[in-house]
Amino acid sequence: MKVGKAYTASVMGFNTIAVQAEADILPGSMYMQIVGLADSSVKESKERIRSAIVNSGYHYPVKQIVINLAPNEIQKEGGLIEFAAAVAILSASGQINNEILNDKMFLGALSLDGVLQSSTGIMAAAILARKLPFINSVVAPADSLREIGCIPDLTVYPLRNLEELKNLETNLIQPHKDGIFIPKSQTFSIDMRQIRGQQKAKKGICYSLLGKHHSLIMGSPGTGKTMLARASEGLLPNLTLDEALEITKIYSISGLSTGSLVQSRPFRSPHHTTSDVALVGGGSYPMPGEISLSHRGVLFLDELLEFDTSSLQALREPLEEKKITISRAKGAFTFPADFIFLGAANPCRCGYIFSLKRKCSCRLTQVRHLYRKIIGPFLDRISLEIESIEETSNLFLIDTNEKNTAWYREKIIEARNRMFHRNKGRYNIELTAEEIFKIIKNLNNWEKIAREFSEKLELSHRGLIHSLRLALTIQDFYEKDKLTEDILLEAFSYRVFGRLRAMAEELIA
Repeated sequence: MKVGKAYTASVMGFNTIAVQAEADILPGSMYMQIVGLADSSVKESKERIRSAIVNSGYHYPVKQIVINLAPNEIQKEGGLIEFAAAVAILSASGQINNEILNDKMFLGALSLDGVLQSSTGIMAAAILARKLPFINSVVAPADSLREIGCIPDLTVYPLRNLEELKNLETNLIQPHKDGIFIPKSQTFSIDMRQIRGQQKAKKGICYSLLGKHHSLIMGSPGTGKTMLARASEGLLPNLTLDEALEITKIYSISGLSTGSLVQSRPFRSPHHTTSDVALVGGGSYPMPGEISLSHRGVLFLDELLEFDTSSLQALREPLEEKKITISRAKGAFTFPADFIFLGAANPCRCGYIFSLKRKCSCRLTQVRHLYRKIIGPFLDRISLEIESIEETSNLFLIDTNEKNTAWYREKIIEARNRMFHRNKGRYNIELTAEEIFKIIKNLNNWEKIAREFSEKLELSHRGLIHSLRLALTIQDFYEKDKLTEDILLEAFSYRVFGRLRAMAEELIA
């Protein structure tokens, strides 16, 4: 008998690999062996495969069956392989024509009665199939059509059970290939117009989203920190198809698939009791954390100073590298984490150290302990330190000139186009130090100003570069052709953490 072959896929961390299931039927007593570094979840599927074949009206060979999962040197995990293994056996035993298998990928798990079932990671596998030159279509469970049928440029043959494989051979199964991606405009629950005053803070949020700068908002309770962060959701740009596929893949391997392509950018806001593993990812079998679920969107940490120090320090690498690498005995797993960080924090434990309404009840040791969490390397990666000011005079006044979210969004879109034109499709945060210095060298006093503020604000070299990048973003927002001294000064004015910390310690002392 010939060797039967069928393509499938396996998900390993964020990586999805194409797998070829090979079946050979050898003389001997009835026994099935799966080789090719299959994990326990794949090996225990042997009896399901046998029952599914028999209950679907096919003949199960009463001989020794060897199934090899190539490539042999890579660990295979997940239930997506079961369908392909059964197809390979049917091909090897001559019950189906092997020619119809050559350009197709078979995805799905099997029940004992032969019904095809979807499995975690099927969307990620379908996205992989779309990119492979030797795969023209996907054969998958009918109940997954709503999920993978929306992928553009992908032909899907939906099957309800293994028995319908005969209909695929006789062209009785109609392919589905109508996937169209239509990006969804960002929805938001809070309009910028609802936030009274806070003009500088609003512009700071716009700068953050425009140039992909990480930001920290500090202020007393009730001054609008959380509202500012929530309002930012409506200012994010629409997703591109590649970004949507990337985000959908993450949610698919996390078991959080929405049943269709993700159409808007994620806005994640985990609680301050979230563990390190839930935040950055991990586990015995590493899975994406909140930072990866925020990929291409916003990660908002409210009550930032209440998070564990270890959790905040674990953010240092992804804030800079835009990815997180988790090493385990099974290997190193790298997950994407290209997000915009927004943090909101009270200036002390009770929050009222700068309040004009209530008296602070904190002790000096408590304040120092809180601020110690985010000083140093973590704060170095923050470009904007925004102060949310306690305002009372404008609270009950209706300002008809207050700009709404639609106005800010349009302003950001126009500024982003200018930025991409100058930077050849890159955000300002992605520019190197050499590129920054080359752009701003025409400003006569920039070195003097930068040196003065670096010493005054105790900025590291990384912190200085972040402020210079921010200056270019402000230039784009104001539609200026050249960087001016006023713009550079405004960029450095978003460094308030050191001043607030010193004021807090002075007031308590």
